[in-house]
Amino acid sequence: MWITAALAGLFAGAGLIIAIGAQNAFVLRQGLQRRHVGMVVLACMGADIALILAGVGGMGALVL
Repeated sequence: MWITAALAGLFAGAGLIIAIGAQNAFVLRQGLQRRHVGMVVLACMGADIALILAGVGGMGALVL
């Protein structure tokens, strides 16, 4: 049963990462220009981790 939830989470996360949104376009643009690539990647990765942890931790229940 837990494997189903884990796979659903994996595919949902992959869908968010694979889709070219504003954040991914920004990272791609910075990478192509070779400007502050490491800092941009770390900042975006940190933001993604924080938002995913907030969602998993039930932050939505507090806001709604």
